[in-house]
Amino acid sequence: MRIAFLGTRGIPAAYGGFESCVHELSTRLSKRGHYVEVYCRSDWPESAPTEFEGVHLAHLPRLKKGFLESPFNSLVSTARAACGRSDIVHYFGCGSVPFLPISRIAGKKVVLTVDGIEWERTSYSAPARMYLRSFAELAMVYPNVTVADSRSSVDWYSRRTGITPEYIPYGTKPSKSVDKSILDKYQVNQGKYVFFAGRLVHEKGVHTLVEAFKAVKGDTNLVIVGGYPGKSEYVDRLHRDSDPRIKFLGYVYGSEYETLRNASLIHVHPSLLEGTSISLLEALGAGKCIVSSDLKENVDVGGDSMVYFKTGDPADLAARLNGLLENPKAMAENAAKASRRAAELFDWEEITDRYERIYQGLLRRN
Repeated sequence: MRIAFLGTRGIPAAYGGFESCVHELSTRLSKRGHYVEVYCRSDWPESAPTEFEGVHLAHLPRLKKGFLESPFNSLVSTARAACGRSDIVHYFGCGSVPFLPISRIAGKKVVLTVDGIEWERTSYSAPARMYLRSFAELAMVYPNVTVADSRSSVDWYSRRTGITPEYIPYGTKPSKSVDKSILDKYQVNQGKYVFFAGRLVHEKGVHTLVEAFKAVKGDTNLVIVGGYPGKSEYVDRLHRDSDPRIKFLGYVYGSEYETLRNASLIHVHPSLLEGTSISLLEALGAGKCIVSSDLKENVDVGGDSMVYFKTGDPADLAARLNGLLENPKAMAENAAKASRRAAELFDWEEITDRYERIYQGLLRRN
């Protein structure tokens, strides 16, 4: 098969659920003998690499115009893919929906993966949320197959349209390695800190965690990895409301990020709005003790392997953290449950199998 992935920033993935999914799917499908092309955004497309782990990369110019960047990229990518030889064109995100009919008219089989209720994200501008919401129901009409990454999204689309999308979550991989030199670089000690990773935006609930940590006993640190591009009053407020034990490390990627996550004592996921979180899945794969807000999307991922607190409630979060820090046995038990759940439900090879069967089924319809 010849498969093209559109609608993301591209690979290798630096951040984001869509990018991580495309990274894992494309490289695995390429190893299985398929021709795979990923459309990427680039400031300098002429000098960008054209291949990554057997995957062909098509770098297209990036439009630096706020929320228009994604739909512009999807339009340009669609125009090029429509003239290409791909059998399957796989889009990611509701922002690509208006352009799907172009690929259908060009004779392509179209798959769309949607990620949570995107238009409810407060970090998006009002025009961006309006744009995404405008095409939501059409996400079940224009593609040959629509895939949702969370059961909550499946329920929403089913209620709104009477059509039920396929449910395929993101996956994760086992990860335990720790590089002490990286811990030294960031001046943190293994097993001596609580960890958060994600964008520093309101919907991720970082303010809930910062407020809760003031009531956490002892000298345990809180390490926060992530940031926000450009100026942000929200980020400024997080720093103003901080505690001396809290370390803001900014953006960290690759092996450094993995070490910081793997060496942590507890992984906290305090989100107020969520799809299927890649950072939460990665914490499961790393076998961490996880404390999460009790959003349905998070419970769907964690099941009984995680400790939950009432969403947006700093006092409840502080109580959960203090309880675990005083009970190492409970932390170890939850970490073991996390590893088992990751292996049973979120294996990338099995997820790739499911997408591959969808592609093959579409081509058999000819």
